[in-house]
Amino acid sequence: MQGNSLDAVETWQCVGDSFDKFQKIICSFFDWNCDREEVRPDFHWQMNLGVLKSHDSRNAPRILMARLTCSHGFFQIQTDPTHEVVIIMPVRGTLRLERNHATQTISPCSAIIYQPRTETRIYHLADGSTCEAYIIKLSFDWVQRFLYDVLQLPVEQDLQLGPVIDMSTPKARMLSRLISTLCSDAFTFQSRHLSPPLQQRLAETFSHLLLESIPHRCSERMQAPKAAPMPNYLRVARDFMQREVRRNPSMAEVAKAANISVRTLETSFRSHMDVTPHAYFRTIRLQLAHQALNDVRDTRSIAEVAANHGFPHAGRFAQYYANQFGEAPSDTRRKGPAK
Repeated sequence: MQGNSLDAVETWQCVGDSFDKFQKIICSFFDWNCDREEVRPDFHWQMNLGVLKSHDSRNAPRILMARLTCSHGFFQIQTDPTHEVVIIMPVRGTLRLERNHATQTISPCSAIIYQPRTETRIYHLADGSTCEAYIIKLSFDWVQRFLYDVLQLPVEQDLQLGPVIDMSTPKARMLSRLISTLCSDAFTFQSRHLSPPLQQRLAETFSHLLLESIPHRCSERMQAPKAAPMPNYLRVARDFMQREVRRNPSMAEVAKAANISVRTLETSFRSHMDVTPHAYFRTIRLQLAHQALNDVRDTRSIAEVAANHGFPHAGRFAQYYANQFGEAPSDTRRKGPAK
């Protein structure tokens, strides 16, 4: 492997002739567990990998891009739930997806897209003596932030993706070509030389095309005709909610801060943001509660965290929380902050 750790280098080329080395490196990059149905003494493989990073102070990876080839098939197992978005497009050979007691076969004219929230197995099946696939992994924090910028709405963690993309539609064909370009050897080897703003712009372009090409939870909102420009009083109301969220003001207070009636507040949120002000405000409070439960320094009980963020009813808080983040509050507290 050329390069050091993921935090220090932007491009890698990994080559090996043993499954043990393959397993160690692939698992570290993609958080997979890998195994084989048939043990063979020879297992030749190569992976070229590039990264697009965000244009911010953390310089965190937003998109991992890889072309993976190997001489024999294998299967990957994802047991730990995450919300990262994973795309695998076979080039040679086929994929078999096993998830939620269902099996699907994916040929080179299709691709897999999923968030591994439940146990997932993907079998990479060789065509003759080779299997090859393009792999892209998007940070969910990036996807969530990008969708918020596009929709101006909080976004739930479970996007309800795919899990199979038909690459025969016009938009999907464009997506397929872009995936092929991003995962090509020429691009992955040069990605380290791109300026941070250009890396960010490429990540935005890919994310936008991806989320317009496939069905997901926010598809209808993205494709809906744009309403008239958001009135200034609605921006004032939204900013007031975000600024005063810890005080948990009433909708009457929010409307007064924006110098409008509660009825106008309700109507404007529905017409311009496709959500009620109560639901919008609840999502902001849930996000703060989520941050608190992820903070190892916060020793409050879950009930205290819920009450302090405007959810006095623990059962109702747990239901809202699971709908928003795809897991129970106790699961978040047990797992701790993401690495």
